[in-house]
Amino acid sequence: MLDSFFGSFSEAVSFPEDQLRCLSALLLGYPLAFAFRLLPANNPNLKHIASVLTSFFLIVVVVNDLVGLMHLLGSSIAVWRIMGVVEGKWGPRLVFIGVMLHMSVSHLIRQFNDYRGYKLDHTGPQMILTMKLTSWAFNVYDGRRNPKELSRYQQEHAITTFPSLLHYLSYVFFFPAVLVGPSFEYMDYIRYIELSQFRDPKTGKIHWPAGRVMASMKSFFFSLIALACLATIGPKLDVLWTLDPAWKALPWVLRFGYVQLAAFAARFKYYAVWKMAEGACVMAGFGYNGQDPKTGESLWDATSNINVWAYETGESIKTLADNWNMGTNKWLKHSVYFRVVSPGSKPGPLETFATFGVSAFWHGFYPGYYLMFASSATALTAGKLLRSHLRPRFASSTSGKTPAWYNVLGMLLTQSTINYLSISFLLLTFTDSIEVWKNLYFVVHIGIVAVTVLVPIAFPVKRKSKKQQQETEKVKELVHDVAEEVATVAVGAAKEVLESTTPVTGKVKTL
Repeated sequence: MLDSFFGSFSEAVSFPEDQLRCLSALLLGYPLAFAFRLLPANNPNLKHIASVLTSFFLIVVVVNDLVGLMHLLGSSIAVWRIMGVVEGKWGPRLVFIGVMLHMSVSHLIRQFNDYRGYKLDHTGPQMILTMKLTSWAFNVYDGRRNPKELSRYQQEHAITTFPSLLHYLSYVFFFPAVLVGPSFEYMDYIRYIELSQFRDPKTGKIHWPAGRVMASMKSFFFSLIALACLATIGPKLDVLWTLDPAWKALPWVLRFGYVQLAAFAARFKYYAVWKMAEGACVMAGFGYNGQDPKTGESLWDATSNINVWAYETGESIKTLADNWNMGTNKWLKHSVYFRVVSPGSKPGPLETFATFGVSAFWHGFYPGYYLMFASSATALTAGKLLRSHLRPRFASSTSGKTPAWYNVLGMLLTQSTINYLSISFLLLTFTDSIEVWKNLYFVVHIGIVAVTVLVPIAFPVKRKSKKQQQETEKVKELVHDVAEEVATVAVGAAKEVLESTTPVTGKVKTL
């Protein structure tokens, strides 16, 4: 029934059937999430069952991917079983290796069978699943360790009681996020299901923070705007046109400008699906992030995967990286970067390389991905050099702020750099990526090399004069003397009180 419906609808609107099915599943997430929110608060198991069955319905009936569900379900049950049997550090290690290999095989099969194809399959949900399964395995391992060995983040998310298969699958297959994410931690999900963060500790009553529906609708309408832009602007700014002789015949300025616009337009598909999934999570009540310290309003951005404004106005590559695909960034940070750092040691090149390698393999094996990641790493280094060598020369000595023109110039430079580099991510192949960059005279790559080599020479970091250094030392000594005096008085006062001798009369000397 649905096959004929989606087939006819796809022909009528001239929209690919696989994308139409995925979009329909995301849209259905909203009424389903609204109903999910109304389930009894005192019956968590009912919520767990509803979450799993709803995801199965969306994947099998709406998306029509039974094979994909078998991949996701089989991998999930295998991980649950491994962590139930294997204790110690090798449990999460086996899980990490196993799910990464499984996902890599899926990437390779897709790449060989449909090279540079854009048909949706289970590899997208499997990438989300990989993050969930590996972080879950590490959290189970942390729950078996001494809490003193864990960081604060690890303590908050450690799983001390091994979950039942139902609770575990409910987390893995939480329906608003099963197709496109975001990824999140198991304990955050369980606290949401049990509504512990909304429960009054004295009365036991549930108090939902205000603004949930409004926050959900904001994400929903933003995703609709992104879809409209994708439908109207996207076809006119196809990145593949950069391979056409007509594009190559344009003046350099127009070629460079088209690349900027094409890369910008390509981001709308990510904005659309990420924001739509975020809105459905919030509609279900998942995503509360406390209150804004300035306005006091409730924040519902815990499941946000993208900060669009921060990304589009970012003044550095690091800012863009921090605000793009934030769920993946958190996973790389806590499940990769900090997991390969030896206890008591500082992170070094090995940790950075390991994180970079995992991120690359997680995306797949198209050469264009690796060209962009490697180029972006060098651009990030160049950006740090500009900030440390050039920024202090323009920053105000009193406020530390830089002029507006400096900030705008930094934003334009950053955006043009990332748009240029992301062409390889969009074209996927090595030959096409190099060909486009060649037709742009490798201008950004040359700029990155020039900044890396010349900026430290042309703009050396200013060292403090002897007089400034002496003044700094005097301030340090003064602070040290004050702290020592206060500590002496405090200890003496405490001693007198404990010994019940004379009243406390100690005073701090006037400086």
